[in-house]
Amino acid sequence: MSNQVDNLFRDSESANAQAIELIGTYDHPLLVLLKQTLTDQQSALRTLVSETEGQDHPPIASFKNACTHVYHANEVSMPFYESWERAVTWMPDPSQAIQEKLGPLMKSMHGNLQEAAQLLESAYGYMAVKYVIPSFYLPAVQEGGA
Repeated sequence: MSNQVDNLFRDSESANAQAIELIGTYDHPLLVLLKQTLTDQQSALRTLVSETEGQDHPPIASFKNACTHVYHANEVSMPFYESWERAVTWMPDPSQAIQEKLGPLMKSMHGNLQEAAQLLESAYGYMAVKYVIPSFYLPAVQEGGA
């Protein structure tokens, strides 16, 4: 896989680990759910990185399951994060202290995955990735194409 895609997945893995550590033991129900989905995403990112490490253009079948898992976990985690962010804006909560640090990490992960999706689509073609990466990460669908 291209170095750029590998780097995006590694950056996402790093941001993910930082987010999990930042959430720590806060017990806000939405943060508990977010931490669980981030832990799931972290596991999938580790698998994805290890499956594609050192390969220029591996067959998509070799990393399809891990890639799908990463994008699904991110798709689930973002609404939990956004709901928590709204909740602590309306109601004071001790977990509000991490809001300024957690926001950029979540946005960075999501942005990296969007960029990686576009690069994977360019490398493998839309038809090869359309069942691997959710459609709203792919630019052709976002722009009304395909």
